[in-house]
Amino acid sequence: MTDICILDTTILLNILDVPNRNNEKNNVMADFKTYIESDCRFIIPFVVAVEVGNHISQNGDGTMRRQAARRFVDMMQKTFNGELPFEISDFELKLEWQKWITEFVDKAGQNKTAAKPNEGMSLTDLSIIKEYEDIQAKNKANRRTHVEVFIWSLDSDLTAYGRSY
Repeated sequence: MTDICILDTTILLNILDVPNRNNEKNNVMADFKTYIESDCRFIIPFVVAVEVGNHISQNGDGTMRRQAARRFVDMMQKTFNGELPFEISDFELKLEWQKWITEFVDKAGQNKTAAKPNEGMSLTDLSIIKEYEDIQAKNKANRRTHVEVFIWSLDSDLTAYGRSY
């Protein structure tokens, strides 16, 4: 069975080697190799792709931004063409947000952690968690092909949804 790995922004920034956002590149690439060898199915949530693009556009000088943007666009085009082990999620953003967007008020108002008392949960993180819950529910309903679903992230708010191989 192929486990489902939902990628977070922190992981894609390291895979893409985005300057100033790639401090864990060696560890991420080693884990990526392990996940590939374990035949994981990698899903890139739409909100993650948008957030990666935002980080690239706000990072470094114009040359660095263009180089990182080119790597990102190449990766996305190859993903669309089925040339890489990634998929863009089938998460229906508008329909899904309508179901749970009101939760964002409380999530944004709560402190993330004791170490982050002035920061609430981001809409991106909430979207990733909701996508995880949706995939997990569909997975549990299909008992014949049950697989593990996890979020791969370096973000302390999402690591509880992850796993290690």
